[in-house]
Amino acid sequence: LMPTLLIILIILVIRSVTLPGAEKGIAFFMTPDFSRITLQSVHAALSQAFFSISVGMGVMITYGSYIGKTDKLPGDAAWIVGIDAGVALLAGLAILPAVFAFGMDPAQGPGLIFVTLPAVFAQMPGGYLFGTMFFVMLSVAALTSAMSLLEVVVAHITDEFNIGRKPIVLTIGGIMFLL
Repeated sequence: LMPTLLIILIILVIRSVTLPGAEKGIAFFMTPDFSRITLQSVHAALSQAFFSISVGMGVMITYGSYIGKTDKLPGDAAWIVGIDAGVALLAGLAILPAVFAFGMDPAQGPGLIFVTLPAVFAQMPGGYLFGTMFFVMLSVAALTSAMSLLEVVVAHITDEFNIGRKPIVLTIGGIMFLL
């Protein structure tokens, strides 16, 4: 599903940057404003980075234990960083030009994806189909991320207590779902 999500994202970028008024969003996204960098914004960025690193570290250690001796970690890491940065740029180009084209406030934060993209889909031929596919695939992407976090706990318990994966996945997954 991820390649399909990427294709839909590219289609959204093309549609978003061709909307009337999109150039303001592109300029907003691509032009740095160093005057907005304050101690508070640096602190917020560092907090987010440390949170992401701490959550991701357990996942990387767990997945790293599954890597074979023939895998090339520096090359794999470069691919992951490059693809992640590329997708982040595409997401910005899919959302921010549309935000400005539709006269919305870019300060709405992460909720923009649920406000702006439906407006972009509404302007596209076949937008209902693309919108449905996009949000289903976005849900799958979120679910796979949650499964990665679950894998850390499951791997630890199965290794430490020599218990089968299936009962641990059901138990820990059920507890996480209830919480």
